[in-house]
Amino acid sequence: MTTVPKRELSDMRKLDGFVRNATSDWWADMLARRTGELVWIGELVADQVHIVHQAARPEDLVQDLRADGAIPWCACALGHAIVAGLDHASREALLALPASRLTGMTITDPAQLRHTLALARDRGYAVEAHGATLGDAGIAAPVFDPSRRVVAAVGIVGPAERLLSTQHQPDLVHAVCVTAQALSEETSSGGY
Repeated sequence: MTTVPKRELSDMRKLDGFVRNATSDWWADMLARRTGELVWIGELVADQVHIVHQAARPEDLVQDLRADGAIPWCACALGHAIVAGLDHASREALLALPASRLTGMTITDPAQLRHTLALARDRGYAVEAHGATLGDAGIAAPVFDPSRRVVAAVGIVGPAERLLSTQHQPDLVHAVCVTAQALSEETSSGGY
């Protein structure tokens, strides 16, 4: 079993450029209203994405909005968006760790994950299907600090057939990327 030195793991938690507050919550709420989907803001802590904020789907009266839920980075679009933006050494350190499988469709093979991360880097956003929960998909984009380090990600989660449909996916991707850009600008301008 490969282990990552403690120093490297602590370097992967990039909280110093992103602070969750009323402004970030507002942007997440607006994304939920615009898309009609559940919105998560997450940060990487070791090899897990911790959900620091969830915005409910507007039409749902009851949702499980667990505080600080954690998901293996490899099983969600938030994790893919964050890890794709890390420096090479940090990314490789994560890929060297055994990946946790949540479903039979969670990508855990390092070569496949490298390909997925390269695609996310090239696109500027990540897409995941059935990795954390069968039937669900996610679309996420990274949030950057003023030095262009990835400090978090924002994304939507919902039924795969709805999020990944050719009719809706381009608009959903655009909405997620616009929100991530706005959060990055707020972080850069010291709006937090």
